[in-house]
Parts: sequence; structure tokens; C-alpha cells
Amino acid sequence: MPLKINRLSLLLAGTLILPSAALAGENFSYDFYEAEITSTTEHGDSYVSLGASGSMELNNEHYITAMVKTDIGDDASANKIGIGIGAYKSSSESTDYYSRAGFTHGNDNCCGSAQTLSVGFGARHQLSDAIELTGGIDLLFSTAEESSGVSGNISALYNFDETKQIGAGVESDGDKTEARLFARMKML
Repeated sequence: MPLKINRLSLLLAGTLILPSAALAGENFSYDFYEAEITSTTEHGDSYVSLGASGSMELNNEHYITAMVKTDIGDDASANKIGIGIGAYKSSSESTDYYSRAGFTHGNDNCCGSAQTLSVGFGARHQLSDAIELTGGIDLLFSTAEESSGVSGNISALYNFDETKQIGAGVESDGDKTEARLFARMKML
């Protein structure tokens, strides 16, 4: 008799767990466009940039990204363009883990022209129906030695509705710190 109860318990538990596992990835979209304004401080200098980026899901576990950023100050020459690829995995209804790799090319205010390969990982967590938190770490391999190292980032997003979010975040590698405000439009 105990064996039948265990099988019935397993069947019931499986029936309850499978729908939640199938829905786990639905809280987060990797199909979106972003527009941002960034304030950057590096080596005592600061400047403001405008940027645009996008992410598109390739399948239920992989996505590609693209970005462009340009300064809007006369005394700075920080312009970048980049592409990347990533993978994600849902661990629950409210949390995704992701990994990514990307390549950027551009001018940095401190280092001149540089190409950078980044490899990183992070997490997205739905704190409530309206608030999402994101954070990660990237390893940077750059042709400009000053731009190589480890960079960390954290951001918070507020959901206006299913397609619109507004957010703020900070990214730093120790020498350069970027504070950004951005608007995200999800593709349906």
C-alpha cells in the first residue's frame, strides 16, 4: 500500500510542477528594444552618452544582442558599436539565469580606439508584478589594457504594462562607472 501512495504522490507532484516549469520562462522577455542616456565617469572625467540596443530570442534558450552608443559632449569621444549572443535558463517563475558573450568596437575617452570581448553571467529576478531586478558580472578582454578586467552591473526596472518598462542601473569596472536611465519596449 505505501508504494501506491508514493506513486500517486509523485504523479500529483509532477502534475503540479510541470505547468509551473512550462510557465517559468514567460515572466521574462529577451525580445526588446532599449533607448538610454548614460552618465560616465572615468579617470576623473565625466561625459553623457545616448545609446540604443536590442535583444532578440533565437529560440527558447538563446538570444542575440546589438548596441550602439555615442557621446553628446564636445570634449568626449566615446562611441561604441557591439554585437553579442547569450543563453538563459529559468530556475523558477520569478528568476532567470543568463550567460552572454559579446564584441564591441569603438573609441573610449581614456584609451582611444579599442576592441573588447566580454564574457559574463547574471540573473533576472521578478521582485513583484511591477519590479524586476537584474545583475551580472562580465570579464573584459580588450586591446586597450586599461579596459580589461572585471565589470559588475545592477539595474531595476518598473513595468508600466506588458510591453513597456523604465529602468535605472549602474555598471562599474573600478576605473569607469556608468549610471544609466533607460526605456525598454518589449516585442510581442
